[in-house]
Amino acid sequence: MARDELRTACDSHGLDAESRARSELAARLLQALGDRKSAPPPGLFGARIVSRLTPVRGDIALVRQRQHLVEDVIAPGEPNEATRVDLVCLDDDAQGNRLSVLWELELGAKVLQPEAEGLGAVASLDSPRRFAAYFHALKWSSVTATRADLFQSPFRAGIKLLDHQLTPLKKALELPRANVFIADDVGLGKTIEAGLVMQELKLRQRVAFVLVVCPAALCLQWRGEMEKRFGQRFEIMGRELVSRRRRERGFGVNAWSTHDRFIVSYQTLRRPEYREPLLVHLGTRMKKSLLVLDEAHTAAPASASQFAIDSHVTRMIRDELGPRFENRLFLSATPHNGHSNSFSALMAMLDPQRFTRGVPIQAGSKALSAVMVRRLKRDLQALGKSDFPVRSVVRVALEQNGETFRGRYFEAETGKSEKLLSEIDLGPVGTSEIDLSHLLAEYTDLTKPQRGRGQLVFINLQKRLLSSIEAFHRTLNAHAARVSGAAETDGTQLDLKVARRPPDEDEDAYGADDEQRDAEDAAFIASASAALKSPEGRARELLQRMLDLARRDRHKPDAKVIALLHWIRTELCPGAAPTGKRPPGGALWNDRRVILFTEYGDTMRYLQKTLGAALEDTHRGDERIAVFHGGMGDETREELQRAFNGDPSEHPVRILIATDAAREGLNLQNHCADLFHIDVPWNPARMEQRNGRIDRTLQPSPKVRCHYFVYPDRAADAVLEKLVRKVETIQTELGSLGEVVMERIERILSRGIDTRTAADLDEAERLPDQAETTRRELETQRADTAVLKRDIDEARRILNRSRKVMDFREELLRDAIDVGLELAGASPLIPLEEKIENQQAFALPPLPASWDRTLDSLRRPRHRDEAEWEWRKLSPQPVVFKALDRMGEDRVHLHLEHPFVQRILSRFLAQGFGAQDLSRATVVPDDRSGEPRVIAFGRLSLFGPGAARLHDELIAVAAPFRESGADDHLKPAGGHDDRQLVIHLEDLLTRAAKLPAIPEPLRRRLAKTAASDFAALWPHVRDEADGRAHEAAQLLEARGVKEADDLRQILKSQRVEIEKQLHLQLGLFDHLQDDALRPQKEQLESERQDMEKRLARIENEIRDEPLELEALYAVSLKRLSPVGLVYLWPTTSI
Repeated sequence: MARDELRTACDSHGLDAESRARSELAARLLQALGDRKSAPPPGLFGARIVSRLTPVRGDIALVRQRQHLVEDVIAPGEPNEATRVDLVCLDDDAQGNRLSVLWELELGAKVLQPEAEGLGAVASLDSPRRFAAYFHALKWSSVTATRADLFQSPFRAGIKLLDHQLTPLKKALELPRANVFIADDVGLGKTIEAGLVMQELKLRQRVAFVLVVCPAALCLQWRGEMEKRFGQRFEIMGRELVSRRRRERGFGVNAWSTHDRFIVSYQTLRRPEYREPLLVHLGTRMKKSLLVLDEAHTAAPASASQFAIDSHVTRMIRDELGPRFENRLFLSATPHNGHSNSFSALMAMLDPQRFTRGVPIQAGSKALSAVMVRRLKRDLQALGKSDFPVRSVVRVALEQNGETFRGRYFEAETGKSEKLLSEIDLGPVGTSEIDLSHLLAEYTDLTKPQRGRGQLVFINLQKRLLSSIEAFHRTLNAHAARVSGAAETDGTQLDLKVARRPPDEDEDAYGADDEQRDAEDAAFIASASAALKSPEGRARELLQRMLDLARRDRHKPDAKVIALLHWIRTELCPGAAPTGKRPPGGALWNDRRVILFTEYGDTMRYLQKTLGAALEDTHRGDERIAVFHGGMGDETREELQRAFNGDPSEHPVRILIATDAAREGLNLQNHCADLFHIDVPWNPARMEQRNGRIDRTLQPSPKVRCHYFVYPDRAADAVLEKLVRKVETIQTELGSLGEVVMERIERILSRGIDTRTAADLDEAERLPDQAETTRRELETQRADTAVLKRDIDEARRILNRSRKVMDFREELLRDAIDVGLELAGASPLIPLEEKIENQQAFALPPLPASWDRTLDSLRRPRHRDEAEWEWRKLSPQPVVFKALDRMGEDRVHLHLEHPFVQRILSRFLAQGFGAQDLSRATVVPDDRSGEPRVIAFGRLSLFGPGAARLHDELIAVAAPFRESGADDHLKPAGGHDDRQLVIHLEDLLTRAAKLPAIPEPLRRRLAKTAASDFAALWPHVRDEADGRAHEAAQLLEARGVKEADDLRQILKSQRVEIEKQLHLQLGLFDHLQDDALRPQKEQLESERQDMEKRLARIENEIRDEPLELEALYAVSLKRLSPVGLVYLWPTTSI
């Protein structure tokens, strides 16, 4: 029976119910009932401490400077042999690691019994400030699995936390295994949400090995976010890491076994030389493992005309990788492609016990709502969340008026209406872009073949002309040089060996070199053109005119560039010279920034040259333009991102010209809210990815502006204008189905733009069956805004409750760091005069060389060519304790998981074990009580299988303190008084510096009795811990039983759904003999076989899996350690 139950029973029998000890309460009951046969339950923590040199099972041992739980002891078989001891590490940073040692041969190994020594010898009392730092460090490190409604990870992250980002964390803690699908909209912070879940699972020892799988372009972003925001160091798996590990540990080492947190791209994972060693390392199923699948829709079966078909990635994740992980976290803004079988297959990869491949997910499914988090930006805005910018799409119409052009800026409003923002006279600008489009259209009509790869020549020419004359010139020259020598070219030599792929085919690996891509495009065009008929007559004349015109005007500023320069002069720098002449006004730049996106490296270089010439006379004009292109190294990429996001007063760059290599994996919103599409990509997903570089959370501007150019006199631009409007419709209205629509649009545009294209684009949105399937199976999850609001409000309540339980406040962390620095022999943090975003910033004091590696996390990133010893001469950056509104590299947000903070706090956590800096006893002045009191603290820890920490809490016992030796001296009162006095103590510790100081003679007098006072109170602490441990174990057992029962019900429901679906599929497609349907029929048969296999396995799972779940909450070790002693001394007696 629990202690409260025993008290109730005693009370109902008229017995004294005031006791902490369960054994004492039980003895009273047994005596009252006359039961002489039964014995009261023994305490969980024995009263006698037996000193041992050799450990026994359940002991705590210090081995190789780490604390371990002794799992087994194998006695020696022969007199001259040693005792083998099997251990599991208990330290937070290596928890669960297993070790076997020969005890007598292990240097420094010893059994830890801190309870045997109590506080040890107390030479002097700690100051209240030092004890407070120690006390809070212990509280902040406590975790419990008895409750799913307490968070820790938000306090261990350097992020500006938004309420909606807590919902995935709440769901993950409610589940027995953290299988969660985060399907939030683009820009809502899915990476941060995943990081919070990862951090919490790590703190609770539910996860020890993490693998993040993502597109190659996102690898650096994942590594940077996890290290900077969560203090977690991930390695990117690839050739460089494997080579480094082999140099360090030998050629035969499996690189996957050398760390516990990895990031790998889908492209790398496809390669057997990386995938197969991973599968070996994981085994059949790795305990405490987490798979994070970013852009998880990549793994869903690909859509065909009627049925989605498995891809190579689908089979790799479903059959090889997914089953080897205990926990799975999927991320995607577009989880549903309109195919029911594809969605069910993806969800079955996430949680095969809730979902089955081939079994449709029903509308309003409870199984789906348990694991799916789905919010669109407009949903949160409807709830009054103003944490996201408003996107303004600005159409820049370049209208020809005789020999001059006029630029008119229109902002899209609701529906199809537009608002004229401004207009400006661009002056005389050449009309070559429009003229060339007319010439190319006529040339295409005369020479384009009806089929074959020759069509790609003309499609590519059209695309490049829509970007710039410079981009068009390269391709046109390549075409003319090979089309049977039909026209006079500029003599450019082409390397046909690079023609390995059709133009615009997407690269597998991110960062493909733009110059190489342009060369490949030109070589492919030349190769394909060689097979075309030689143009004759009018066609030959058109080709020559285009060559002459392109050659003449390829380097001249076109209307887009002139319009850009006018915008730059108005918005960034009055000294910009659109017409080549310095306008009146200054040449200084303001702090705003802009991004110019283009699809082609040729256009990028053209912009760099023309804009650079126009801006060279402005202040530091040669430093204002930066380019981001494919083929950049990781370090260069990161440096450029830091400069563009950095303080404008320190980093002069204002204009970033980027190819689509920058469309993913970069956050560029810190000082930039303006973006121009120099060309509109024919792949609409790329346009949305470009916009996402600035339209995302932590954008400080309330509004972002995404501009694009159109020539009203150019026919193809009308189609591109329609495309832009459709992308906006997709972004605001279509949700997950937008991915399907964008794929259809891309397929339409891949045929080129002609008179039918606009009508085909309209048809692309007409997907009634797929739209209904997506709405029914997915979007019902977010249909009820009241549910969304309830989830967010509940998560916020949990956060506030957690903050109170942990007693976490930024000022307490700062005080703890100051004390930790003093213990390390350094000065406290140094306040700076300059505040950062209205909060106090601090500089670090000088620290010895042994801190260099830790301080690296506080320095600015090292440049590529900077020597490490030179870099380490730099002072650490200023630190702050609250999240900042702007991202930045010039200051560091200190949080509980930051490496510097971890090193400071670890010193407090080691007190009584490996460190003896503190006496762990103090006296605190009390201005709200007239009598002295004393509180003794112990730390209760419950461990489960594999030394997983299931529960931590501080045990407090309070008693009156009578120096006169009165009867109630050191005689504790009830538990309620203990809790109230601890709350009072926390208030006093905060105010101690403002209260009268304790006289030194009194401090010395109390120090002499502290050890014996603690020893006198320790039996009461032990009795209190016994009751609390029993209650916590009951709660853990109840949670295990509930989750096991829930899992049984889930599996039984799954069995019913599979049987129903198998019955419905009998004979489906049997009457269809069309060869075109063969892939769909094969897919359906594969799914049917998969369901049958799942049905065969499910009975064993119903029998075994719930029992495994219950075992996770079984307590295998209960540990009670001395913490400290606090005297509360009335100020009236000082």
